[in-house]
Amino acid sequence: MTEKRDARPGLKIFRERMGGLTEAKKAYQKAHRDARKRIGEALKGGPKTVPALAAETGLPSQDVLWHLMAMKRYGELVEAGQAGDYFAYALKEQER
Repeated sequence: MTEKRDARPGLKIFRERMGGLTEAKKAYQKAHRDARKRIGEALKGGPKTVPALAAETGLPSQDVLWHLMAMKRYGELVEAGQAGDYFAYALKEQER
C-alpha cells in the first residue's frame, strides 16, 4: 500500500499554529492571483506602462506597480524601455 504524503509537512504545521486559512486569507490570496492573472493577460499584448496596465486591468496603479515589482523579482517580466516618463514592462520570453 502506498501512502500519500504531504510534500510540505512544515507548511501544514505552520498553518495549524497560525489558525489555519481563514476565509479572509483565502479571499486575499485569490485577489492577488486574480490581479497577477489580469496583469499577465494585459502584457500578452506587448509592453505596457504602469498607467496603461492600471487602465486596462481596472486595478489601482500602486497595486499594479507592486505586482510588477514582484513579477520582475521572480523573473516573470523585464523592463522593455521607456514610454515618456514611465518604464514599460513586458513578459519575459519563455526558454524552450
